[in-house]
Amino acid sequence: MAAPTEDIVETHDDKHVDLDEALVSVEVAHHQETEEDLVDESYFRLPKWAKFYRGTYFQMIMLGGLSFSGPAMSDAIDGLGGGGLATPYTANASNAASYAMSCAMTLFGGPLINKLGIRWSCIIAALWFPITGASYYVNSKYGTQWFVIFAGALGGIFGGFLYVAESTAMLSYPRPTERGKFVGIWVSMRNSGQVLGGAISLGVNVKTAGTGAVSITTYLIFIVLECFGMPCAFLLSPSSKVRRPDGVPVPLAAPVSWKKEVVLLLKHMKHKRTLLMFFPSFYSFFYGGVYTTYLSLHFSIRARALSSFITPVGSILLCLAFGWIIDNKYMSQRKRAWLGFAFWAVPQAAVLIWTAILYRQFQSHNLTGLDYTLNTGDWFRCFVPYYIIQTTGYACQLYLYWLLGCFSADVKSSARTGGLFRCFETAGQAISHGINSRTSDKRIPLYVNIAVYILMVPTLSLLIKLVPDTPVNHDDIVDESKEESKAAAQVQGAMAHDPSGL
Repeated sequence: MAAPTEDIVETHDDKHVDLDEALVSVEVAHHQETEEDLVDESYFRLPKWAKFYRGTYFQMIMLGGLSFSGPAMSDAIDGLGGGGLATPYTANASNAASYAMSCAMTLFGGPLINKLGIRWSCIIAALWFPITGASYYVNSKYGTQWFVIFAGALGGIFGGFLYVAESTAMLSYPRPTERGKFVGIWVSMRNSGQVLGGAISLGVNVKTAGTGAVSITTYLIFIVLECFGMPCAFLLSPSSKVRRPDGVPVPLAAPVSWKKEVVLLLKHMKHKRTLLMFFPSFYSFFYGGVYTTYLSLHFSIRARALSSFITPVGSILLCLAFGWIIDNKYMSQRKRAWLGFAFWAVPQAAVLIWTAILYRQFQSHNLTGLDYTLNTGDWFRCFVPYYIIQTTGYACQLYLYWLLGCFSADVKSSARTGGLFRCFETAGQAISHGINSRTSDKRIPLYVNIAVYILMVPTLSLLIKLVPDTPVNHDDIVDESKEESKAAAQVQGAMAHDPSGL
């Protein structure tokens, strides 16, 4: 259904009508109809394969395929600990450059996605997937460190297109009652890529009990898998042709100019919900730099390869269960928001404390090269916190997508929300990997992680308090929109007598 943009709802909440947003309100108001009016009857007359092809399920599968061949392969390489290299510092520098560029890209990702569309944004992103694996191969074979960092930086720009495009789709394509399930499918497909990558890494490196770099053959296999992203991108449908299972198109707002897109983005940035989501988004993947460095410095090659296989398996199972929990229709939306928060935040708090204790022990006992067969006890107690933070980390991201989706929005508004969400998230990742590429005392990044967690808890709690008990009703939004459109019409009438008001 064509819900009004989030920016319009924001205008209503703030009790004032801005000129640019008022004009958009007028445009959207003309598109408001009931769900029955919006059902595309021709969709049901299509062949089964065509309905599936244009349906939201197929779009989620293709987006999952993109994540499988792109971010999942990058994560699988990163999951080897320091990119599988002998030391984690070059990989951390590359990741810091990548996420810094992604942060800059996703900041204005909303307007870009709204103009290019989700499909073309994904095609652009898929062009760069194989270069990531190639850079690690070249570094492992020839010792060319600059290429890893350069590929990371440029890949951050290309990857930014995918980050915002997939965020937009996750927030706007599913129906409110299916959002957890759809995001769970996407997260599971992304992690299935890591499972495959981890299985390959484990198979190639299973006999290497020492420390150092993984086999160079590992990267060649990753390069091949990264090439599968392009077909998935081309198979995506334009948003205007996507249909939900009930035949209703995904919500689209009227097109606006580049100037209006930027103005709406700037206003979106100042909204209370946007400010409150900064620390949760910033925190969500901050652990990445801290714990991949932890894995690289303290575990053997085959232990790191085993981790890259079993960790995403746990993430898939956890996220599928978590998606079912937060889609539970027998609890209010706000209760599910609180339950979902506790689901991942409590274990992560325990892990951060656990890791701080382990680092104190590392000072007195130089624990390196931990292996699941040679020193099983030490390996287990040191690996469990890594396993928990990695698996609950994906549950955290799934939760944040679901939470932001509770504030009903159309595709264009979701692009702004998704762009800023990924901007804040990648800023956290850039800083996390950056500090782990420089400091010699690895307790410092952990303490920074703990500080960010402490700041995240109250801000996310305030954001949860804004979640409505039930999904926003379409008719209620339309009624609000009508009031705003009247005010907007008055503004337009004034402009007709005074064009200089533009």
